[in-house]
Amino acid sequence: MSDFKIISIQNNPESFQKGWKQFLANHKASPYYLPETLDYFCAYSAERLFADQSFVVLKGETPVACVFLPIEEIERVRTFTIGQSFAPAPLWEPQKNLLNVVMEEIDRLAREAKAAKAMFRVDLLQGETYPFNFLLNYDYLNASLLGYLVDCKEPSWRRNHERAIRKISSDSNFSVHIMDRENKDFAIHEQYRELHHKAAGRVTRSRESFDSQYRMLEAGSAILVGLREKDRFVAFTYFSFFQAGAISFSAADDPEYAQLPLYHIINSKALIYLQERGVWEMDMGQPLNTSNQLFCFPDAKQKNIALFKAGFSGRFADEFRGIKYFTREAFSQDQEIFSRKYQQAL
Repeated sequence: MSDFKIISIQNNPESFQKGWKQFLANHKASPYYLPETLDYFCAYSAERLFADQSFVVLKGETPVACVFLPIEEIERVRTFTIGQSFAPAPLWEPQKNLLNVVMEEIDRLAREAKAAKAMFRVDLLQGETYPFNFLLNYDYLNASLLGYLVDCKEPSWRRNHERAIRKISSDSNFSVHIMDRENKDFAIHEQYRELHHKAAGRVTRSRESFDSQYRMLEAGSAILVGLREKDRFVAFTYFSFFQAGAISFSAADDPEYAQLPLYHIINSKALIYLQERGVWEMDMGQPLNTSNQLFCFPDAKQKNIALFKAGFSGRFADEFRGIKYFTREAFSQDQEIFSRKYQQAL
């Protein structure tokens, strides 16, 4: 441990922020690790967020690892999760004993917080940097899924997708609006928030989570792509990008237009925008699996979404995920849910 020093966001927020930004400036990373994205995750967690125990590891004065470590609490049960699901896994340089230091610190903080479990997913966009599920070497159970990376260098799509795009583009009543920091408009962003509530049938996220998305857009790391019929927006998708990678991470559409293929043209326009800005690949996010797995039980709608995403040219890749239990109760509860849901599908 003598070679490394841990800087916690709790004890030294300024040095933590400086170290985090310095690490991103000198290493390959994806939008999942941008400070504004982490702020969004915390806002998404809302009242579940008990504490943020994130830290960076320095060797001398150089940051060599970054760990996003939110603690959520529901009914007095604490977990290292976001939305009770998988948080981005640690970033680290391949240095001797460094990963041991990182994972031992996570375990120490878990004991200190009396956490029931920790859930991490390795960044799909960094497959070359992290080619295997390193979590399995630290007593994490494998909960990996299929992921899908869309090719942004040479965007293309299936013929069915092309027909769906033509169906919308041939109708002069429809137009696509791409909003970035150069033409930002909070009034349009509010229409996205309201449509999100309408699509869900209720308010599912805090106002702060939407405001944090707008700050991502203001920072230049995100775009909001909307499909408009005349003066009325009927669908939106948020995309974030950093270095050569992008993610698609939030969408909403008007249920009154459910019979129309709304997202094909949105994605196609976004891919061209991202290509022009040097993005090579985009993580389409979950749902992407069509069969039941640990912590993944896709319904018919989610299976259709998975097929839609894979209709854009790209490649499947392993989305490495791991879960570590610190209490028998948490393990038993999750296994009971898996057993029940998996048996229902047989």
